[in-house]
This record gives sequence, C-alpha cells and structure tokens, in this order.
Amino acid sequence: MKRLSLIGLACLMNAISVQAQQPEPLPTPLTLDYVLELSSHMNPDFMRQQAHLLQAQAQQTEADAQDSINFDLEGRLGKREFFNEEQDYNRAALHMGLPLYDFGRTTSDNQAWLHDSKASEYRLQSIEKQFRLDLMRAYFDVLLADARYRIENEAMAIAYVTLDKIRDAHELGLASDTELYQSEENYQKALLKRQRAQADLRRLPMLLANAMGQPGIVVPDLELPELSGPPESLLELEHYLNLALNNNPEILAARQAYDASQYRIASAQAEHGPAIRADAWLGQLSSYPETREGNWHAEVSINIPLYDGGLGKSRIDRERAQSLQTRAEVFDIEQQVREQVMNLYFQLKLLAVERKAVTAGQDAADFNLDYKRALYENEQQTDLGDAMVRISQTHYDALEFDLKSALLWAKMQALTGVKNLTEQPKQESE
Repeated sequence: MKRLSLIGLACLMNAISVQAQQPEPLPTPLTLDYVLELSSHMNPDFMRQQAHLLQAQAQQTEADAQDSINFDLEGRLGKREFFNEEQDYNRAALHMGLPLYDFGRTTSDNQAWLHDSKASEYRLQSIEKQFRLDLMRAYFDVLLADARYRIENEAMAIAYVTLDKIRDAHELGLASDTELYQSEENYQKALLKRQRAQADLRRLPMLLANAMGQPGIVVPDLELPELSGPPESLLELEHYLNLALNNNPEILAARQAYDASQYRIASAQAEHGPAIRADAWLGQLSSYPETREGNWHAEVSINIPLYDGGLGKSRIDRERAQSLQTRAEVFDIEQQVREQVMNLYFQLKLLAVERKAVTAGQDAADFNLDYKRALYENEQQTDLGDAMVRISQTHYDALEFDLKSALLWAKMQALTGVKNLTEQPKQESE
C-alpha cells in the first residue's frame, strides 16, 4: 500500500514537472490522432482527482499502521514515596502491542477505503473521457473556423463589389439613395461577419492549444481526420440506456461511494464496541525487579465502553446522513446520464434526415452554379459571386455535419462507457 502511494505520487509530480517544461514542437500538419493521444495527466481535473486518490491511500496507510503491531521504548527516571519511604521509581522496557479484534471496525474501514478507491478510479476514467471530448471539440472548431472564414471573406468581397457598383450608379443617377444605403448596410454586415471569422482563426487555435495543455504554442495547420460516425441504423434506446447504467464511470463512481458510506456506518457502529488487544513489556519494569514487577510482563486485555455521552450515536447518525446524501447523488447522476443518453439518441436519429438536407443543399447549389454560369456566359448576368458563396456554404454544411456526427457518436461512447455500442450490456462485477 505504501509503495502504491509513492508510485502514484511520483506520477503526479512527474505530470506537473512535464507540464512546466517547454512544450515540444507540434507535428505539421497536426492530426486528430496526435491530439487525442496526449496524456490526460496534464489536465487540472485529472491531477486534482489523482491527488485525492493519493490522499486517501495515505490515510489508509496511516490506519493500517495504527492497527498493526507496534514497538516502542519506555523509559523513566523518578522518585516516589512508599510507606513513608522515598524510593527510586525507574523504568526501562521494550513494549510490543497488537490489536487482536475490534468486532469488525477495521474490516469495515478497509472495505470503505477500497470502495472509495474504486470510486476515484472511475472518476479518473470519466475525467479522461471528457478530456478527449474537449480536445476533439476544440480540434473540430478550428477546422470549421477555417471553412467559415472562406465563406465570410467571399461574401464580404461580393458585398464590396456590389457597393462599388451601386456608388458608381448613384453618381450617375441610376441608383436611388435607398439602394445606396441598403448596399452600404449589407457591406458593413458582411465585413463584421468576416472580421469575426478572422478573429476566430486566431482565437480557436489558441483555445485548442490551451486545451492541449500547451498554451502559447503556435498550432500548425490541421489535417482533416477520417471520421467515425454512428451506424446507419441505431439499436433501441433501451439498449444504450442499459449500457450507460452498467458502464458509465460517473454512475459507477457514485455507486462505489454509496457502498463505501455503508461500510462507514458499520465502522461507526463498531467503533464504540469492545476491543481486544495483546501487550508485552520486556526489560527493567521497576527499580525492584526481584520483589515487585520482574523483567517481563504480557497480557491480553479487553476494553468495553459503557457510556460515551452520545458520542458514538452522533457519529453513526452523521454517517447515515452522509450515506443518504450519497444515495441521492447516485439517483441524481443516473437521472442526468439517462437524460443525456436520450438527448443524444434522438439527435443521432435525426442525422439521417439532416444528411438528406445537406445533400439536397449541395445538389441545389451545384444546379444554381450551372444556371448562373450559363447566364454569365450569355451576358445576362455580370458575376457568379452569389453562386460561389452558396457552393462554399454547402461545403461548410457538409463538413459541419460530418464533424457533428463524429462528436455525437463519441459522446455516446463516453456516456455508455464502451467503444463497441453493439455489444450486449454487462452487469457490474461485484
């Protein structure tokens, strides 16, 4: 147990030192696989939870030491009065003590610690899953920002050309004041969108670097990943709900915490019960070993508390109240996970309809471009700007749909606690 704590502490300190070092240059282009393989140990939530686990391990080591055999030296130089006579009252002895039986208190404490440790491990899993999802979302945001800027830049350029033409026409009296003001307003709105998109080109890569634990580093160009989305047909909702209730790390952590609270109640009930221990002393037990105490002493003793003023009952009541609160947290987390799974499920069900809408938009944009090109070639239209912007928008919509599908499916995998969502639900092992 002590060795485990030292190893965990070394891992935590190593993660902190790695985070403090200068980050290594990122590969060019940056890939999603590289980002998702980054260590979660640099995540602050992961570090806090790991520190909590190490603290619990240290407390358990301390408890184990208190309930194991102990050795100590006893020494005394003194004087005392005995039958109106001043006598030496010295002592030099080795003491050995060992708790023999405490009617289940130590066993309950150990079981509570084991369940708390499992709860911490499940929370670490949950934090790591959320860390990967945050990285994926930040990576996708950068990809979309680049596509969005191209659209807004094209739209702003078209609005500027249109405004320039309206100004020339207005000077010749061929355009009204209303047309001029409307064109000016359209240009300013397009310019504002373009400036926002340009700001996102800097802001979102910085957020990605920050999420990666490498703030300040320049994020290179991103590679479009091969995305893994949901299957064409989903299973029944109950399948995913059962998977989540049996495998979700947050739910498992809450259940382990509740089990730990039950053992703490048992420990509190046994704390003020009888306790049996063995003790032995070896050495000079008194200044008169030949006539009084000799050179060794061994005993088995029992301690039976009779009255503690309600201290034991108060601790039991406190642990029961804590257990009730922990039980409520189990219900609350289960309810939240059910809600999240249901929301994700119906979003995934709508993807088939959304895919058709995206495809229809692409077909319409392609037809519109061909139509506008024909008008342009026959000199019935002066430019193809609007049609080109529409094509860029459909490309953006298709990319956004693919990234959204992949992210939704990744969230469902994280909530259910498994990667292969077609497998049958498993019951938690006892």
